[in-house]
Amino acid sequence: MINFTTTYRPSNCLSDIRRTNLFCVLLVLLFGTIQQVVAQQQVIPSLNEESNKYPFVWFVDSIGAIQLTDEDFYDNSAKVVFPINKFGLPKNDKTLQELDQVVLPRINKDSLELVTIVIRGAASPEGPYRWNKVLSERRAKALSDFVKSRLTFIGINDTTETNRNLSQDYDIEDYRSLCIAMKKANDPDYDYVKGVCDKYLAKNNVRQLKSTLVKAQQGKLWKRLFKQYFPQLRAARIMLFFRKHKEPEKVVPLQATGPDDNLRTGSVAVRKTPVDTVAKTLTPAQEIEEEGAFLRKKLLAVKTNLLFYGAYIPGYDRWAPIPNVAIEYFPLNGHFTFGASFDMPWWQDYDAHKYFQFRNYQLEARYYPRGAVRANKSHNRVYESNLEAYEHNKKAYTGFYLQGYTHLAVFGICFDENRGWVGEGIGAGVGVGYVLPLSSSGRWKLELGLQAGFFLCKYDPYQFENPVNPAYRDGLYYYKWTQKPELFKKRQYRWNWIGPTRIGITVSYDLLYRRIQKKGVSFKAYETYRLNSVNTADKAREERRSHE
Repeated sequence: MINFTTTYRPSNCLSDIRRTNLFCVLLVLLFGTIQQVVAQQQVIPSLNEESNKYPFVWFVDSIGAIQLTDEDFYDNSAKVVFPINKFGLPKNDKTLQELDQVVLPRINKDSLELVTIVIRGAASPEGPYRWNKVLSERRAKALSDFVKSRLTFIGINDTTETNRNLSQDYDIEDYRSLCIAMKKANDPDYDYVKGVCDKYLAKNNVRQLKSTLVKAQQGKLWKRLFKQYFPQLRAARIMLFFRKHKEPEKVVPLQATGPDDNLRTGSVAVRKTPVDTVAKTLTPAQEIEEEGAFLRKKLLAVKTNLLFYGAYIPGYDRWAPIPNVAIEYFPLNGHFTFGASFDMPWWQDYDAHKYFQFRNYQLEARYYPRGAVRANKSHNRVYESNLEAYEHNKKAYTGFYLQGYTHLAVFGICFDENRGWVGEGIGAGVGVGYVLPLSSSGRWKLELGLQAGFFLCKYDPYQFENPVNPAYRDGLYYYKWTQKPELFKKRQYRWNWIGPTRIGITVSYDLLYRRIQKKGVSFKAYETYRLNSVNTADKAREERRSHE
């Protein structure tokens, strides 16, 4: 019998399989490396080849003359749009991503020499001028710091050279870009807005420019501009200028441009409209605000009715000024105010038996359509920032108002020996009026008012000397009562009135204001901020966000 034996050598078989697998892995790695190199060469073209994709990157053959107008800068620059009232760099911004991931890292790759970087920060025109200046400056600085930090990262360590090639500019209230945007949109109000801007910017009168636009078309134009154009004005814009190969020539730095410089040879010259110069026509209160002070919310006003001081009383037959004082309390927000007034003429002429004496106490509540608002909401209207609410509250509790009142009076009036009255009365009614600011801060105001209602009076007539026995002279005043003394009761007479009860031309002065930065009240209308402490919490928050 023949036996067949099968021999199995596992060690040699495993060795062959391992060699085969190793060879395949090496081929895959080699192929992947080659593919990656080829992909990099194809996907990352030079900036010069992608100039159409990045219009804010310009290439120049020499330092030469670079001419750049406002409209050129508006059309070609890349912009970083900021939320209202913010200056921290927004997250996930397309321009910042392009600068961080594409443009700046390729400076070394493409052997580019940085000639000039032009950065302009801006703010939209609404809000206080001083805060707009802070916003525009810090927006420009935020973008400038972002660029400089990336230049250092890619190997440009000469801070002096970087700063020398960096032009940082700002528009406090960007009316130039507003006009350009309206022109490109074929806006029907472009000619009017452009004319107003040209008129007042030539005089450096930015405040009058804003006031004119705010009042135009009964405020409708300003509201439309605020919604349609202002969001894009809250931006920082950037343009970069490179040349392909470095030259031994000295780079000419960007020179500061004056108000009349439209173009400048040897540098990038962007005409700067002189909007940061305070107009000479500003009132003292306006100059305070320009220096960084903000108007506080009013708390309490004192007032007096000027007409009462010229009162002439028929029967009394002489002028009888009526001293009077009133106060008005203004809530933190809302449309209702509350007040009280006191009138107290105390005139007498004993020899002529003439007396005009009374005390009148009045309580009132007023409704103003133009009330004070919180930063976020009033009625159904949403206020997008503290600045807009601030501008609104500067005119709060002015204009037309409706009034409800009640009052109590105690009087003693005598015109001669036989005509005298003493008594008390109560009344109530409604009123209308108008409050007109007399000063730029609104601290002094003029009020025109009219009240109408009813007055219910109980009184007793009196006379000089005894009415029962005229022959008896004792120099005293007696009630006019000739019946039995035991039947006498006080205030048996009635007198009622329905109709006008008061007319006023009143001067009002805001006496107390609420503090802004801390609790409490103050006699000062304005509260001054230090430039580096304006809303410190917001500033710290924005700086932390910009470094995330």
